[in-house]
Amino acid sequence: MMEFILNVNPDTQAIAYVDQVIENYTNVYNLPFKRELRFVVHELVINAVEAVEKIEPYSQKAIQVHVYHSNEEIKITVTDEAKGIAEKDWDKALQFDLNEMDYSDRGRGLFFVKNMVDHIWFENISETKFLVGISKKIHV
Repeated sequence: MMEFILNVNPDTQAIAYVDQVIENYTNVYNLPFKRELRFVVHELVINAVEAVEKIEPYSQKAIQVHVYHSNEEIKITVTDEAKGIAEKDWDKALQFDLNEMDYSDRGRGLFFVKNMVDHIWFENISETKFLVGISKKIHV
């Protein structure tokens, strides 16, 4: 079992830093789905940074990335303090409608994430804390 937690500021440097850590992690552990995992974490961290910036542009509230790796699966959660997605919109956040496409590239991240992992979930931890989690089985 291996586990690590990153607490980062909601800014572009944090995105690059987390990208680098996840790249190193997937290489060192030689995971069979490195690219997918990197993409998934990248998308979740970008979403968290953008969500925090919308609420408080100069916030120092940390975004937390938690990676838990066992022999069977990898679980990764990204937590921010930007209130998150309303529970009634959770299903809609995971869908992508080509008819509503406005070519802005926004809003498709979670749809792609959902299709690259075994499980994705949302949690309202508190009034402001929101968690997005993913898990992926390791088929050795």
